Amino acid sequence: MLLLMLVYVQQLTRQLFLFWCTFQPFVFLAHLRNTQFVLHLELLRQQLLQLERELALLAEYSNFAQRFDGFECYMRRRLRQQQLNYARIYDMCVCFSSCFSYSVLTVLLMIFIRIAVDCYFMYYTIYNNIDNIDYYLLLPAILEIPAFIFTSQSCMRLVPRIAFQLHNILCSSSSLSLQLQNFSLQILHQPVRFDCFGTIVLDNYLLTR
Repeated sequence: MLLLMLVYVQQLTRQLFLFWCTFQPFVFLAHLRNTQFVLHLELLRQQLLQLERELALLAEYSNFAQRFDGFECYMRRRLRQQQLNYARIYDMCVCFSSCFSYSVLTVLLMIFIRIAVDCYFMYYTIYNNIDNIDYYLLLPAILEIPAFIFTSQSCMRLVPRIAFQLHNILCSSSSLSLQLQNFSLQILHQPVRFDCFGTIVLDNYLLTR
């Protein structure tokens, strides 16, 4: 009897050892990778937010400063700076998509699968009245995906707001109007969009599809 108990304890200890030494570190690394994605997207969001503020200041300035000398040169110079800033932000977006597309898809699939499997076994334990609190470890995985999706959606929603602030700028010269149209076309043809190889857009609809 003691021998059987010893064998059972050894098997259980080995299973727990394998679980905590192989599976859990792997899950922890996946969560860290997802956190890295969120921080990268937050950096892009801050850059877009700063660009929106700069254009809002230019729009407010154009409401009363058109009669000032040098208004057109100043506005064209500032718009050129903001165009370069948007081009840099777009390059950052392209670099993020090209570098992390495989990783984003892999991490999101891993988290989705883990949530589905753990929910199934949690339902099994609840249905059979088994006391098990290990499934509270599922909460970080449930929060990881909405955090990433919310950050991605926040970045993409800032682009229409930037275009709105750009269209609020008043101009009376054809050259300044042409530069505003050029900036608008740049925003149209260089959209800030996050997806996985062009198949799935990483926005809030991903949680409801």
